[in-house]
Amino acid sequence: MEDEATNQTGNRDNQTAFEVSGPGLEILEQIMPILTAVFFSTILFIGTFGVIGNILNLLVYARLGFSETIHMSFAALAVSDLCCVINLVWTFFCVTPELLALFACHGLRVDPTQLSNFTGGWPHMAFSRTTAFLTSWISLERCLCVILPTKVKVIITRKVTRIVLTAIFIIGCCPVVLAYIDLKFKWILDPASNITTLNMYYDFEGNENIFNGLAILLYGAIYPVCSWIVVTVCTTFLIVKLRRSVKWRKANATATTTTTNTADRDFPINQRNASNRENRATKTIVMIACFVIVFSFPISANNLTALVLRKEYSPYGSLWSLFRLNSGIGMLFSEINSSANIIFYISTGSRFRSVLLQMFSSKCIKN
Repeated sequence: MEDEATNQTGNRDNQTAFEVSGPGLEILEQIMPILTAVFFSTILFIGTFGVIGNILNLLVYARLGFSETIHMSFAALAVSDLCCVINLVWTFFCVTPELLALFACHGLRVDPTQLSNFTGGWPHMAFSRTTAFLTSWISLERCLCVILPTKVKVIITRKVTRIVLTAIFIIGCCPVVLAYIDLKFKWILDPASNITTLNMYYDFEGNENIFNGLAILLYGAIYPVCSWIVVTVCTTFLIVKLRRSVKWRKANATATTTTTNTADRDFPINQRNASNRENRATKTIVMIACFVIVFSFPISANNLTALVLRKEYSPYGSLWSLFRLNSGIGMLFSEINSSANIIFYISTGSRFRSVLLQMFSSKCIKN
């Protein structure tokens, strides 16, 4: 969420906040082009894995069908993660010298920070918050499965799931429109060099842009805090229940193995198989939720800091190099979070794993 600083262009003469400088910042400014290249290469590599992984997630859950509501939620999560990864890769590509050189070949000059903010940064922020909300919903659904195992299918039906998932995408993505209200585009042609410069700026006549500020507040503070609270509470509850389930299984293992009657033995075995499936699903959700909590924290902390220190800690402030470094780290963590789900599904989901293997084996047979 780098664009909060664009509100400050033209107002630097009135800046009364402290200026920060030092040898550390000077060195960081000098190596920033190298760091940008490293970040982009890493994000491109992880992003390629994330795009392929999320597409495979969608294909597998489409084959599994959506008779189970959790499959609908996982498919929606894959869509949000896919959009998150694509926008993040584009955000970093906007600040690479290769794209600027491509624009220069066509006689166009663009501020890379503005371009990345408005075409990739804000959409990425919207989808990352949508991912957090979807994870909150999945965690809450699993909690209801544990608390109300006999009533959950009556409470959370396919229709309810469709309504909730649609509402999450609307709540997560629609407020991004606020960031584009009063955004102006100005084309300036330099006859001497025959180069056209594209400027993107907010036109709010010297006043604060309340729409932009509201978008920053929602995506930088309210949304992440709300999703963290829900995910943390639900994940803690699921971990406690999972540990109790493990203890219960160990305590009943001896009684199950010493049963000699076949009819008496079949019931606990079937019951244990169902319990194992539930535990695997719970483990998958717990791992995804923990990943969201840990890997979404850096970018959220960076955005909250930028919200407080809007003039200094921004792409145009005195701490611009530190801001871009932390933004790169935060976005890298965010991309890992959006790309790693397929690993969890493969490691804990036997049905997911078997369908995925069938897909690849059928492709190999056809070839």
